Amino acid sequence: MESFEFFTKLEEKSQKALLDVAVFMKVPSGMQLYTQGDICSDILFLTKGRVRVVRQHENGQSVLLYYFGQGEQCNVNFTASYNSAPAVGTAIAETDLEGFDVPAELIARLFIEDKEFQRYVFDQYVKRIDDMATMIEDIRFLSLDTRLLHWLQSQDNKIIQMTHEEIGDILGTSREVVSKILKGFEKNSIVKLSRKSIEIL
Repeated sequence: MESFEFFTKLEEKSQKALLDVAVFMKVPSGMQLYTQGDICSDILFLTKGRVRVVRQHENGQSVLLYYFGQGEQCNVNFTASYNSAPAVGTAIAETDLEGFDVPAELIARLFIEDKEFQRYVFDQYVKRIDDMATMIEDIRFLSLDTRLLHWLQSQDNKIIQMTHEEIGDILGTSREVVSKILKGFEKNSIVKLSRKSIEIL
């Protein structure tokens, strides 16, 4: 927990409480941390990797809510844990993850008792609101082709190992539409397509 910027600003008793109960954990890429509708009993503070949070519609399609990464925790996870309410989305490990699992009961107490921890949580909400505002702007003003190209260019690796259906979930569209656009990109030598992978040229 010492690697988190907010940790050194906490009161000493808050630091000790976190160190006493935080459990270091590793999560493999592709694993779901929690599913939409779950009641979360603990909160993951991420030290390595990236997680995407999506919301699934009753028709089976999903839409990306936001990502969170190193030094962050998930707002959906926090809200569901703090309020003992069903999670409004599903969190999926995009990469191998490392982090600390902390019981929701302690997090709820720190949020009330420690102003620095409260500030950290609110900062996370500000980031997520900004992320979602940007996403809404993109949906409103950019074509799907452009959004898909921007998403491809934002990835850390030149080879993306995801299915077209998974990418469709992120962009809020169908597998068929993603496949059609990617085939167009391939014809224009923007990408090279293989089974379950896309190479950016």
